[in-house]
Amino acid sequence: MKLLSILPIVLALASSSLLRAQDIPDSKDPLGLKRYEGTRITFFEEKTFDSYNLPLGKFSARNIPTAKGTFTKSEKLEGKVTRVTYAGSDGKRTSLEVFRNYQSTLAEQGWEVLWTGSDAEMGDMRRLFADRPGQTFSLGSGGHFMAAKKGSNHLALFIANFKNGVVVPISSKPTAGAPVIALDVIESAAMDEKMVVIKADAMASALLDQGGVNLYGFYFDTGSAKLKSESSPTLDEVEKLLKADGSLRLLVVGHTDGVGGFEDNMDLSKRRASAVTAALSERVPNAASRLTPCGVGLQCPIATNSNEEGRAKNRRVALVKVEK
Repeated sequence: MKLLSILPIVLALASSSLLRAQDIPDSKDPLGLKRYEGTRITFFEEKTFDSYNLPLGKFSARNIPTAKGTFTKSEKLEGKVTRVTYAGSDGKRTSLEVFRNYQSTLAEQGWEVLWTGSDAEMGDMRRLFADRPGQTFSLGSGGHFMAAKKGSNHLALFIANFKNGVVVPISSKPTAGAPVIALDVIESAAMDEKMVVIKADAMASALLDQGGVNLYGFYFDTGSAKLKSESSPTLDEVEKLLKADGSLRLLVVGHTDGVGGFEDNMDLSKRRASAVTAALSERVPNAASRLTPCGVGLQCPIATNSNEEGRAKNRRVALVKVEK
């Protein structure tokens, strides 16, 4: 089959100045990836650190409040997340033609395809992109999806033909029948340690001045209370804190975000607090009697639970000083 050989590879052949003149302000092509000729950016969102559920199988359901979906198979990623929508201007181009161009170009650039799907193979994948903007993807025809990986970077690509629908602002509305492209790029990386690892002396100061300190360096898989190896730097610092003051007594308090039921989060927070306490007691045996694990679930948020940035702040383990 020589389908690719008869399709023109026209990604990014138009001058960048011509293309960018029509892009929305402060937008750009993620990772320098080429775009399809004649398309312009109508949606752009970039987050320095966020989570992303990469589809590797058919779409099964959409959570309307969070605009996130579930799939028959997926991979949870964290890192810099960039979400872009490109709107086409040529109603004669099909989503399949654009998809084949992307396939060819990404292969040349060394991207490994993890999963592809079209139409019924994907389920109602377009519903994930209902915010980009208005009905850019909710009303359309055809549909092709690809998940790919290159090194520690991943991407999700969805292409369909725009049919009709309400798009606000009107300047973002694609040409009728033209391809519309959703491209999400996830650059996997560790969270900035300046925000995560608090040194022992800083913990001591916070306990003295405020009576407690929030720690974000204890890592668990979603729904799990098993400490991950990445937690070692924070365990090291708490170990120093306990050894420096042999009379220090602490509550080890687990906190969760607002996702899930109340009882489940209470149980999870208690188990995570117990896991941290057990790890510290193993490192500093004579401190075991000075540590009391407890969990409060989602009851004490310090940020909104309506977005991932806020939920990440709520997921924490706090040390609270017990006064004599």
